[in-house]
Amino acid sequence: MTTLISVSALAQDRGAETDYDPGPPKKSKWPDLFAETPNYLAFGQEVLGGSGDKFRWMMGPMFYRGRLAPGKVRVFVVGQEGAQDENISNRSFTGSTGTNMQNFLNYLGINYSYLFMNTFVYTINGQYTGPDGASPELYWLAQDENSIVTRHRHSLFNYMLEQNRDTLSLVVGVGAAGKDSVATWFTSLGSKCNKNQLSSKGGFCEGRGNLKGVIAVGVLHPGGASKGGSAEAIAADFQNKAEVVADFISQDDNWLPLDKGARRNFGQPFRYRYASIPHRDFPFGTNWRMGAQGTTSNRQGADSIQVFSARGTYNDKSSSYDAPRSMLTSAPQELEKGDVGFEPPKSEDGRRQFDEGPGRFAGALIDLYKTVEGQTNSDATFGPNGSYRGRLDQAKVLVLADQTCHTDLFSARALTGAGGQRIQTLLNAIGAGSEYAIVRTLPVDSLDDASAKVVALATSDRVQDARLKLLNQIMRASDTQVVLAIGPVAEAVVDGLDLGVSVVKLDSPTSKGHEEQWNSQLVKIKKAAGLKGRGSYGGSLTVIPREDLPALTRWWMGTDGDRAAKGYKQVGGKKVYSPHYYRFYAPNWSAKSRNMRLSSEEKESAELYQ
Repeated sequence: MTTLISVSALAQDRGAETDYDPGPPKKSKWPDLFAETPNYLAFGQEVLGGSGDKFRWMMGPMFYRGRLAPGKVRVFVVGQEGAQDENISNRSFTGSTGTNMQNFLNYLGINYSYLFMNTFVYTINGQYTGPDGASPELYWLAQDENSIVTRHRHSLFNYMLEQNRDTLSLVVGVGAAGKDSVATWFTSLGSKCNKNQLSSKGGFCEGRGNLKGVIAVGVLHPGGASKGGSAEAIAADFQNKAEVVADFISQDDNWLPLDKGARRNFGQPFRYRYASIPHRDFPFGTNWRMGAQGTTSNRQGADSIQVFSARGTYNDKSSSYDAPRSMLTSAPQELEKGDVGFEPPKSEDGRRQFDEGPGRFAGALIDLYKTVEGQTNSDATFGPNGSYRGRLDQAKVLVLADQTCHTDLFSARALTGAGGQRIQTLLNAIGAGSEYAIVRTLPVDSLDDASAKVVALATSDRVQDARLKLLNQIMRASDTQVVLAIGPVAEAVVDGLDLGVSVVKLDSPTSKGHEEQWNSQLVKIKKAAGLKGRGSYGGSLTVIPREDLPALTRWWMGTDGDRAAKGYKQVGGKKVYSPHYYRFYAPNWSAKSRNMRLSSEEKESAELYQ
């Protein structure tokens, strides 16, 4: 019997809060394969006709979730699960379907050794299939081996197989698109497989050749229940396929071995429900609502997404927002030829310029967060945000800076909005190069809390002790020469700390007249740090370096000033901010960066469509 369990009935273990995904190994082919993503917008328009907007391009692609290191994948899951949660998290399968699939894997005793990918790396408008299946044009684009989209997807899948030939045991196709894509891939490698085999009760495909020993099953798409499908039918299908896999496991103890720390009890019936996604599947600093239960965000137009806390409501429209003003009229000069604003960098150098995470500093960062958790006007279920940016083990210049906007909740790094872009200009002026790190005064949103409350919290003994532990760890590892305390809270904090190095206090980058004060301190900062920068500070914005941001961050993040806002209501003529709703926005310049020209390879592919 299949049992349905509600989200509220669950209390899921997400693993250590210090765990995170560093992104694709930089010495692997993954960064190259991701950078070779076809021009979905132009190719889709060429094949499908119309505007080509079958693909939701404004918020960019999402490529994977799970393990990319060699020999780490036992289960490979393929679907078409990319929507608003995936656009926020920059990872596939992190919304309601992703949490349902997580529960399926948990039941099989797999809590680590998996990889999720999609039919398309972009989310799509509408459905993959209609009453009669996918349209001929869309099916060709998605599944024909002459389609450049199919070729690119197979290059990803084949590299995964190459890296995991000795460990891969199970492939799961989710929904119509996932089953089609699994069948197409198996067939391309000489195995007999079709969607009907994957869909039938008790059905499966058996791999041959390079896929020998690999079994593929298919499940109904969990999202079908929200579109008029039967939740009971979906749950029963999951139960059936769990039994198919359990039978293979019972026949061979070495096939799909149990992951470390996982549990497996096939004597208990499968329960169709959500299971929270481990922190290790997300970049460090991703807000903790991602993967926490089911869907935790909703689109508000093509260029913005609202995220809500555990106490918020899906698609709540009661909040007002002060949408950030776009400050650029065209793409920044740092955007290299061939790049577009809504995808990660494609250039040979740019594709490997990303921050893998805080490493050994993760524990101290989380410890600092725990001292302030739930004590400001931001719901604690969002977790820490904006903890750090830069290289914590190379911080000749260490910046302790106050929060200036809400962008950090979505960038997963500190000071990435307009204030942070001004700090970047200052760092360039003093010649800091890459030898800097930024730690936010408080790793939680406190912008609309009373200033006296924020100062009292930031300078309390428990918070100061945790912060000093973090700063000392950074300074020991980096041979830090100078600390910049930027903003009134940071100034109050350093007054209560003995850091043992030169400290320079600077006004907030959002304060009027800060330019003059910052310029007056340039010589002092450079002398203390032993730097020879020759620039001056004029208040302009500098694009946040890609090496400061997590892997596969869309190009527009860290540009064009602030990119997020907090929800509020007007009460008695005043704005009362909600702790439960935030929204982020794509900048105008990104849309203008669209490239509607097909490459020669894409043209040749499109010409093969009949």
